[in-house]
Amino acid sequence: MAREMLSPHFAKDECVCRCGCGLCNATPRLLALAGKIRDLLGEPMIVTSVCRCRKHNAKVGGSPRSKHLSGRAMDFYCKRLSPQAVYDAIVRAWENGELSELGGIGLYNWGVHIDIAKAPDGHLRTWDRRKAR
Repeated sequence: MAREMLSPHFAKDECVCRCGCGLCNATPRLLALAGKIRDLLGEPMIVTSVCRCRKHNAKVGGSPRSKHLSGRAMDFYCKRLSPQAVYDAIVRAWENGELSELGGIGLYNWGVHIDIAKAPDGHLRTWDRRKAR
């Protein structure tokens, strides 16, 4: 059976809430941004989270205001690129005006978080949540 694709690179089963509730509210703008990033990196993105219902978000320790609740965030990693390399490439592309949809990017040991929630003044929201090893 063919996978239901939400965009050229991302299938519904990658984006749906992981608790099994069926929530899939990934926004077209997020999927367009993720597609641009996929093309920029030239590597598949292994999606770990897009859509979350409130119950699942609380279970995984997500912020009560998480962008995942409204389908405006994606967590992912690339098998052949370090999280730092992915983060650096995305930030550099944003600085060059290539990723205008990007609102926030976070760096973690497991990978990268991207979202489309813009700061009021338009700056790129960034954070580093890597834990010391």
